Amino acid sequence: MAPSAGSPVKQVIVTALVMIAAAQPFDSAQDRQPVFRSTIDVVRLDVSVMNGLAPVTGLTRDQFVVVDNGVPQTIDSVLLENVPLSLTLLLDTSESMRGDRINHLIEAARALIKALHPQDEAALLTFSEPVKLAVPMTRNRNVMLDALGTLTPNGATSLNDAVFLGLQLRPESVGDATSVLLVFSDGHDTASWLRNGQLLEATRRSSLLLHVIELMPPNYAPNTTAQPSELLSALAKAGGGRHWAAQKASDLNDFFGKALNELRARYLLTYSPTGVSREGWHDVKVTLKNARGDVTSRPGYFAQ
Repeated sequence: MAPSAGSPVKQVIVTALVMIAAAQPFDSAQDRQPVFRSTIDVVRLDVSVMNGLAPVTGLTRDQFVVVDNGVPQTIDSVLLENVPLSLTLLLDTSESMRGDRINHLIEAARALIKALHPQDEAALLTFSEPVKLAVPMTRNRNVMLDALGTLTPNGATSLNDAVFLGLQLRPESVGDATSVLLVFSDGHDTASWLRNGQLLEATRRSSLLLHVIELMPPNYAPNTTAQPSELLSALAKAGGGRHWAAQKASDLNDFFGKALNELRARYLLTYSPTGVSREGWHDVKVTLKNARGDVTSRPGYFAQ
């Protein structure tokens, strides 16, 4: 059953969609809104470096290259973050997840919750056609584990609305914690109000780190017409995270573990922009020199 018209979930979606509609058009470069806000004095970048499945640790300031709007920058500091996680799990429980698929998802999500550190906190959002806040942010592992055990697939897929709501429901204050939205889905959106372009723009505006785990269709085989979702890949890129595509449901445990390992090895880079405009959108690229690794970070920031 979908949320009632007066429910908090419905009110958040309706209010947010009205605000987004008023901000159209989204595809115009001159109207691009902030990925995250930064004072022009200091920019902070959350950066992941992986070598295959393993996080790359021990990198120094001299091994990173930051380019802001085409201008190389001098990095002030590089720290390997070791801070608590504020993790929201957003899980697809639509009809297509019936059978072993939902069982493997529950197993993978429960294993991730059990692997969290005591200072980490987690929340659970589920979606089919309605979006449900099953567990608000908590450090109580048993509450999360019990809720995961009750997941039942049914209905259509409101993927876009669910991700958008996940972006809006971040804690108001997380202290030194890293706020993360981990999205799982096995299909394309079939029931959302929000269009793809609107969701991508909302993700760019958010300061949340967003990872995506996608489960391919049953009987999927490489080199067939079925391909990983372009939208889910674009969402992860806009959110400074990664997109993993699992070929079969039994792989989900490994992919949820990969996501958690990646979250445990992220660098915090800081720099004071020079040679660039003091206001507006800044494209930022982070690369390595004299080191190897796959680098991901948010694609930019908005200064004002």
